[in-house]
Amino acid sequence: MRLALAHLGRRESLRELLRVLRPLAEEAKDRGAELLLLPELVLGKREEPGLSEALGELAEEAGLLLLAGHLAEGENRLQAFPQGPTYAKLHLYRAEGEEGDEGLRPGEKPVLFPFGGQSFGLALCYDLDFPELFRAYALKGATGFLLGAAWPGAYAGLLEVLARARAAENQAYLFLASRADTGSPTLFIAPDGRVLGRREEEGLLLAEPDWGFLEAYRKKYPLLHHRREDLYRPW
Repeated sequence: MRLALAHLGRRESLRELLRVLRPLAEEAKDRGAELLLLPELVLGKREEPGLSEALGELAEEAGLLLLAGHLAEGENRLQAFPQGPTYAKLHLYRAEGEEGDEGLRPGEKPVLFPFGGQSFGLALCYDLDFPELFRAYALKGATGFLLGAAWPGAYAGLLEVLARARAAENQAYLFLASRADTGSPTLFIAPDGRVLGRREEEGLLLAEPDWGFLEAYRKKYPLLHHRREDLYRPW
């Protein structure tokens, strides 16, 4: 399995987005990718009529699965095209003096996405700060996490720390597509926390997970089975 992660800046119109996205999707397909992951809010904090239809058509034309972060019906979403689940961001970012998810409605539940014989947990940006979500995904069988982000570049170091932690503590691959205009990198992280790929300029980062390694690593270090949940409850 090969995945393509798009390090792509925010575009001001759907036409502009499609102009840059079409060749990226074609490149991803030509390089053997089955899935193309886009960052969070590719058109910024506004809803765009016709976006879902256009992305669905593009995914069908390119012959791959496209996951895009966008605003719809008052939710910050990560949606799979042409046909697939839609995840609405569970943890909304609200910090004094900073632009965030003001005025949006939080999602109601996590979303597991089966693809290529594996199971992926979906998430967006600030969700990365909440390890409970990723542990819940892992306990439900997730072997990978797909994230779109628009993480401020001033905190890029924290983004990498959290991404590596969420992957390592759950022994899962983590695929993170960042918006290029934020100054944070796009990352591909191994189940043991190693950074396998990084991109900091616009374009594609190709990620090819080794599921055999993941299986062997979990078998050798079965940390999910070593949990003592009875001790973690409040006392």
